[in-house]
Amino acid sequence: MKMRFLIVCLSAGLISSSIAAQSKKPAIQKIDEEYTQTIKQNLQDARITTELVDHLPASDTVPTPLKFLGRAVGAPGELTYAKDIYRTTRRSRRRHLVRGTGRSARRGRSRHRAARDRRRATIKSIDTYREMLGELTDPRKTSEARAQQLLHTAKPIYWAISGMHSPETGGPEMLIELAYRLIVEETPFIQNIRNNVVTLITPVIEVDGREKQVDTYYFNKKRAQGDARLPLMYWGKYVQHDNNRDGMDSSSS
Repeated sequence: MKMRFLIVCLSAGLISSSIAAQSKKPAIQKIDEEYTQTIKQNLQDARITTELVDHLPASDTVPTPLKFLGRAVGAPGELTYAKDIYRTTRRSRRRHLVRGTGRSARRGRSRHRAARDRRRATIKSIDTYREMLGELTDPRKTSEARAQQLLHTAKPIYWAISGMHSPETGGPEMLIELAYRLIVEETPFIQNIRNNVVTLITPVIEVDGREKQVDTYYFNKKRAQGDARLPLMYWGKYVQHDNNRDGMDSSSS
């Protein structure tokens, strides 16, 4: 089964010291007060948040999810279609590179957008870092001396993937906000991330199932009180999420 999915590449980073020490908000960066207020309103218990996510940094060039989608990420009673999640990846041309690898198997929905910016060093060298990591994975061709050299020059890759199981709706929502924070925030903590690691974000792998899940959710919201709520039903080559395809084939044979 060939996997095709959106990849959002940000120059991101290795966390080498404590979160508390590096996450203090600098005075020079403004806070988006409107978005921050929605965070406080929707937070059910202050003990489950941290100084990393109890506010949202403001940007003069990149719209927040609230401005872009008309609501904050995680707003009660709301879900975001994959097509709109992908649109958010084009919010900044400064620090990220978006690459795609095709379309979904069933409905042919696009899983890629292309927006390249070669001005920043990490993004400009993304293919070089990929080749370096490729060398490290093959000890048959890479000597110990070369491996040690690569360990000090290559940048590690961190890959955040979500949206494989369509009924598990929280991950794709969260990654919208995470991408925004990695792009615009200027705390030492986030700068360290951007400077030292390449972060890949795939917010939705199973785009067909995600769209059906959101359709079903909003359909059920319109049902009268007492009416049965429809589950996510059989609708194509597979049910609900991508990794069930092989299981369905096995059980039917």
